[in-house]
Amino acid sequence: MKIGIIGAGNVGSTLGRALSKAGHAVLYGVRDAQSPKLDALRRDGGLLVSPREAVARSEAVLLATPWGATETALRELGDLGGRPLLDATNPIGPGLTLTLGQDDSGGEQVARWATTARVVKVFNTTGSENMGRPSYGAARAAMFVCGDDDEASLLALGLARDIGFDALRVGPLARARVLEPVGLLWIKLALVLGHGREVALGVLRREEGDTTETEAAADRAAVPRSIAILGSGHIGAGLARAWTRRGHTVVFGARQPERPELVHLASSMGARAATVADAARDAEVVVLAVPFGAQGDVLAQAGELEDKVVVDCTNAVAPGMRLALGHVTSAAEELQRKRPRARVFKSFNAQGAENLARPVYGGLRATNFFCGDDADGKRVLAGLVEDVGFRAVDAGPLESARLLEPLMLLWVAIAQTLGTRDCAFGWL
Repeated sequence: MKIGIIGAGNVGSTLGRALSKAGHAVLYGVRDAQSPKLDALRRDGGLLVSPREAVARSEAVLLATPWGATETALRELGDLGGRPLLDATNPIGPGLTLTLGQDDSGGEQVARWATTARVVKVFNTTGSENMGRPSYGAARAAMFVCGDDDEASLLALGLARDIGFDALRVGPLARARVLEPVGLLWIKLALVLGHGREVALGVLRREEGDTTETEAAADRAAVPRSIAILGSGHIGAGLARAWTRRGHTVVFGARQPERPELVHLASSMGARAATVADAARDAEVVVLAVPFGAQGDVLAQAGELEDKVVVDCTNAVAPGMRLALGHVTSAAEELQRKRPRARVFKSFNAQGAENLARPVYGGLRATNFFCGDDADGKRVLAGLVEDVGFRAVDAGPLESARLLEPLMLLWVAIAQTLGTRDCAFGWL
């Protein structure tokens, strides 16, 4: 296939080399084909033409420009003639923040600018190193594709697979509202938090012979904690089951702790039930595992939670499976504002309860990201994450909850694509 690449920076040039190696014909659309900055591409045999010529001679166009230059670049391309436009950009502004989110995305903005193209969001969730080398032993970096046009989306899916990615289609173009935070999460983990650029997000599937429960179940926790879990649904119960196995003291906090089904649930795992106020008062760690809409009522019962490690597992999801809170705040940050004397963290929000019972996939532990502002509390939480059986990955300050909360919607989309909830994220 003939592919025109607009943008010859690290992403565009690396993708161009990978696609050429996979047998595709690549043209780089550049303003100044004689620029010394493009010498490396010329040495590699890259064909440098004007942006409009790259479009005219291609069957699909890959957009790999810096976000600030994207509108101008698209305007200069002119009529794209219905070609697939593969959008690898992210709307990142000053301070490494998203300039679009919640009810909009860079992908949707690109579609408004490029009205004569069929826009697909792809190649935006990882760094250029992974575009050249997406394999991590037997595992492969994931690449997510979303778009409204089936033919264009399948084309992008095929190209991502051609260069070695574990590629998954995750829905319509509006799903870019979820994928762009993932791109910024990779940037922050790799470049700001010191993980390095040779890391990637993967999607783990169940394999025959995988452990049936957390491998750590027979071991005792290094430091037993007293934990109040506010909410006894699938997530709350799954966490309680994992932690009691490790020797932590768990109390379910409920409005009606005497309910027979709750008493039975608690006793079946060596926990107990109490009122929300009593459970929270006596606990070192308080876990919010209720629907986001019930958070206010539960907090009113729990009190101020002063100096408690408060773990927010909620996701602010609105009707239509979209984020109710966008790129400028998060459920966890709003919780911290409501309880300023608590130590609030975001964790256990980006997977299903299935992962809590069986966190090992083909020898790899599923990853659970967490974020917060208190260093001592992070050490406590990291231990609890490991006690469930996950690999614990610190995603930075509480503000990073803006990037972690969209992961739940991505996990749901992945589960729908794979036809199973028995899948998880892995940090490769």
